[in-house]
Parts: sequence; structure tokens; C-alpha cells
Amino acid sequence: MADSTRIARLKEVGRYALGVEWADKHDSILPHRVIRRACPCDACTAGDATAALSPAAEQPVRVEVLGEQSVFLRWADGHETVMLTEELRALCRCAYCAGEPENPISGR
Repeated sequence: MADSTRIARLKEVGRYALGVEWADKHDSILPHRVIRRACPCDACTAGDATAALSPAAEQPVRVEVLGEQSVFLRWADGHETVMLTEELRALCRCAYCAGEPENPISGR
């Protein structure tokens, strides 16, 4: 498994984002709303992507790494999300990941 998709540490960043420290030393700050909207389950992908989410739908109550390749999130509204770590990494929108490596926020 590549270090770029292996999670070294998860942490809460304020009330609205999940911080991910990747094994390749990159740091991502992922808003809860972004993670929830990226949920790959059938119910979420079949729904209206522009529909407003309730505050409970954007608040994780449990986050854990499953093995080395996936992450489990349980949301306050009862929904559960399982994502591959590569899907989670793809959500990073820092300057480096967005294609502007000359303006990185983190060291990598």
C-alpha cells in the first residue's frame, strides 16, 4: 500500500472538519460536509446531490480506520459511510492536491 493512501492519524479539526495525517507526511483537512456528500453508498449516490443536508447528517459521531484501506464513519443522523482511503485522499483540496504545488499549505 502506498504511503499516500495510508492513514497515520485522524483528528478532529474544529467542529466541522476531519484532519487526516497521511503516512507520506501530507495533511488534509476535510470538511464533514464534503465527506458526507462523497458517501459512495447506493442511497447517497441515487439521491439529489444538491439537496440540503440536516446538521445531524454532517456531524460524525464515530470515525475509525478499518484495516489499512478503508474508513468507517457513523453520522449523527444514523447513516453509515465506508470509504476507501484513496477515496478519502482524493477529497483533499489543498493547493498541492489541487494542482498548485508551488503554493502548498502542508510540507507535501
